[in-house]
Amino acid sequence: MNRSIKLAGLVTGVSLAAVVAGVLVAAQQSPDLASASGDVKPIDSSASTPTVPTPSTKPSGPPGTAGTTPTNKPTGNPAIPVKLTLDLTKLKQGDAPKTPYVADRTVHFGDTEFTLPASDGGVWDVVRAGAGSALVLHSPKNDGTAVLTTWSGGSRGATVKSVNSVASSADRTTSAYTVQPTAADGSELPRFTVTWRDNPSGETMSLQRTGESGPIVRAVIGSEVYFSALGKNSKETLYVWTAGSDQPRAISAVPTPSAVSSDGQLAAGVVSQLDDGSCTAVVDLASAKKRWSTCKYAVDELPGAGDFALGGPAYRDGYGDGVFAALDVRNGKLIREWSGGSAVAIVGTVLEDADHILTLAEQGNQTAIVRCAPKTGTCELAAPLKNGTGHDEKRPYQLGH
Repeated sequence: MNRSIKLAGLVTGVSLAAVVAGVLVAAQQSPDLASASGDVKPIDSSASTPTVPTPSTKPSGPPGTAGTTPTNKPTGNPAIPVKLTLDLTKLKQGDAPKTPYVADRTVHFGDTEFTLPASDGGVWDVVRAGAGSALVLHSPKNDGTAVLTTWSGGSRGATVKSVNSVASSADRTTSAYTVQPTAADGSELPRFTVTWRDNPSGETMSLQRTGESGPIVRAVIGSEVYFSALGKNSKETLYVWTAGSDQPRAISAVPTPSAVSSDGQLAAGVVSQLDDGSCTAVVDLASAKKRWSTCKYAVDELPGAGDFALGGPAYRDGYGDGVFAALDVRNGKLIREWSGGSAVAIVGTVLEDADHILTLAEQGNQTAIVRCAPKTGTCELAAPLKNGTGHDEKRPYQLGH
């Protein structure tokens, strides 16, 4: 799940509560899976737009693709369909997620486990903050506001109120979070704070901003923090701030940002809004030049290393996403797409590593975390199907980063 698109899926008895700037997260509805339209438009690439494949209903995927049904044949190797439909009940069990995740009220990452008290309320996000340490964003009052709590070695640490986004660097040595104060009626006040954190020492440095609201941390790279915020005209601007400096620098080449890569090389931003979705461009930050754009998918996450970007539907509305996709980071060409069809609600997605996507998905009255490999099209269960969904306020899992 890309936090930049939505913070979805509170854990254990709590409804969806997070609203990320510019995006609604709907809960307690019947699934109204999103649709997408348009096409990929390479800009600085000679790669051509993929041709429309021939429809097929035969599940003729390669070994290990149980639980996915091809919806079309690829233009290349016919043994590996480009588009697949998930069936969670047919997936085999695989390894646990490498990224942090919450099962019931227990946070897992690597060999580390710790259990959150019920008084912490629903979990919005979990990010690693070094070996055995994590930052947990949660909502004790389930009122649309959250607090950030540090955990280390299974022990609870300091808590910061009114935090609405958090992220860590790729090496987990530094983190950043944003504090957004609200009025008595819950509306955001036109001011916020960005705080950078040295994870080993716990040292922090902060930047105060006024006249803007809705901040989101997009990436942390050493002492640099990429964040976005909404101005009075509801225009969203991407900034980069070096911890300790007085002012951030605006990045005008990326309007309405949706993602920044973990190495600071690429960023994605919405360049136009359509009746049935939006168009997103991927930009090389060093040159400020567009690499490619797409009107079929939203770009939710960009890799620091790896061959593909994580895409979601260009139009989002309702309970869950209809599809998630892997796009060639060089030219935007579709590598693989998975659809939830009419049975599976895709609640959230994250890049697990350079070769895998994790998705939090629901089918019937059950929820699972699924791992899919874009290069092969194969999927497996990273966390087994368990009873409970967002509909009954008993979703058993949440994805972290």
